[in-house]
Amino acid sequence: MKKIIIIEDDKILAEELKNLFISRDFDAVIFNDFDQSLDISYFKSFNLIILDINLPNYSGYEILTSIKDKLTTPVLILTSRNTLEDELQSFDLGADEFLTKPVSANRLIARSKKLLNIYENFSDEIRLNNIVLETSTNKLTYKNTFVILAQNEGELLASLMKAHPNAISKDELLKQTWNTEYIDENILHVNINRLRKKLKSLGLDNFIVNVRSVGYKINIEEV
Repeated sequence: MKKIIIIEDDKILAEELKNLFISRDFDAVIFNDFDQSLDISYFKSFNLIILDINLPNYSGYEILTSIKDKLTTPVLILTSRNTLEDELQSFDLGADEFLTKPVSANRLIARSKKLLNIYENFSDEIRLNNIVLETSTNKLTYKNTFVILAQNEGELLASLMKAHPNAISKDELLKQTWNTEYIDENILHVNINRLRKKLKSLGLDNFIVNVRSVGYKINIEEV
């Protein structure tokens, strides 16, 4: 389920947007605490940010700039400011989409889904809760600690995380990691054990579990 955060000071509108996204099978939350200093890292766990420009104590443009400087999360501007200058400035600062209020529910959902699909296809990050795997570097991060995985370990974990919540067969893991299923299964077993040791060093002791007569799957119940 994709996680969306709505940065909007109009409480009624924010609640309507939240309910809209939830009704379309998104996990949506509202951010409206504008009295404290803003920690951009808070937004790291979300897949999409819906951002208003007119906010109390903050400039939406400043928030947009900070997000784009520090995160790779897509940002959809949703604002009552409808001038060409506002739209161009938003895009210049890194906005991925610009919509003006009022906007139809179907248009907002369609544009949001489009952004999520684009970023999912081009992102080199796979996320499960607070666990992030950078597939380009095989850097695995969990709760501000990280470990660098070997190439085979990274590919195995990527396959397991993409398959979640389903199990993936041993043959399929062999095929995706070594491009063949005709290889000694002990090689898979050895690499899984090495991967488990590195996961344990991050506090992920039971992250990969055996599924009898099938293969392996990710367990995030305690994450």
